[in-house]
Amino acid sequence: MKTIKTIAASAFVAGLVLSSSQSLAADETSSWIDAYKSMGKLYSDKENKIIQEVKVFGRAHYQWNYSDGDSAGSDFSGNGEELRRLRAGASVKFLDGFKALGRLNLEKGGFRDTSIGYHSFDELYVDYGKSGFLGFDKASIGYGRYKVAFGGEEHVSSKRIKTVERSNINNRFGSLRPTGIVLKGEKNEVDFVAGIYSTEADSETWANWDGGVAFQGSTTFAANEGEITLDFIYADDSANEGDVFDFDWAASATHTRQYSEWNVLTSVTIGKDGSNDIFGFVVLPSYMITEKLEAAFRYQYGNASDTTGVPKSSGSRGIRRVARNDGVGTGSGDENHTLYAGLNYYIAGDNLKVMTGVEYESIDGASGSDLDGLTFWTALRTYF
Repeated sequence: MKTIKTIAASAFVAGLVLSSSQSLAADETSSWIDAYKSMGKLYSDKENKIIQEVKVFGRAHYQWNYSDGDSAGSDFSGNGEELRRLRAGASVKFLDGFKALGRLNLEKGGFRDTSIGYHSFDELYVDYGKSGFLGFDKASIGYGRYKVAFGGEEHVSSKRIKTVERSNINNRFGSLRPTGIVLKGEKNEVDFVAGIYSTEADSETWANWDGGVAFQGSTTFAANEGEITLDFIYADDSANEGDVFDFDWAASATHTRQYSEWNVLTSVTIGKDGSNDIFGFVVLPSYMITEKLEAAFRYQYGNASDTTGVPKSSGSRGIRRVARNDGVGTGSGDENHTLYAGLNYYIAGDNLKVMTGVEYESIDGASGSDLDGLTFWTALRTYF
């Protein structure tokens, strides 16, 4: 029953596609895909001095996995579904430069639980930006709850990622939603981001500033026939396990480049959590087989100076959740290898696609805690 409800919820957005195609298509050449991609823009008038734009948006990500492996000498296997993301929000551009955005997380369950309802804000901020602002070609400054893009995979929105899940090394330092002040600017085709954040966690709206402070710096520029992104985060109070930034500092360098039908992302990340030094890299090539079918591959390596400190994926999904449900440990060590191969079928580009993948993972180092296993993924991803 839960599976039927989840598929129905995910398919609801796809159903809107069909109905919107009739009402929104302005002429015979407009397809339902064009209507779906633009259906969220409710109002746009740059000449209006009060309100320039109103948009609504939604995102529904459903996935299922089967995992089989061995951890600490015990076998485990199992499967489960998950409503990975269900988000809805709106943005308003007003007073010739201001923008307010709010996006809700509406998935309340997790692995084998597809409950729907209000969970938290994904992002909630207000900013002001103009061309020529603060000496940049264009820039904005804002305050609120932001997604911090750190690392090559995290800079790619979940709407457009090419693997069902991001890598372990990415998830160790990425996927953060702190409250802070963020400055974004572009100068001579170089992008800059600087942020000052509270380290306090608040899963609902905006956090207080009673704890520590974290600093973010990021830049993206063209180089080596592609694009390079450099990221850095420093947190001055990572001792509290309840902090958003549960590490001392982290740095990442990413290069992306197009080779004909191939796109290759290469990312290196280092960081420190107390006495534990963490290092990892990702190579993620993808290839367009046809206009709608894509092959995606990823190799990830993670290393830790602590014999039990290797970066691991979230315990709420994938191989570790299956192991935990079988009463088996989730692996511990100082070396982590993962290898992923998958196919993505684009029904309406990234706005509506089906993803499948197979991932092998191993963890070595801690005596009696090694992990070795295989996961099969399938997912439906849609947004407007």
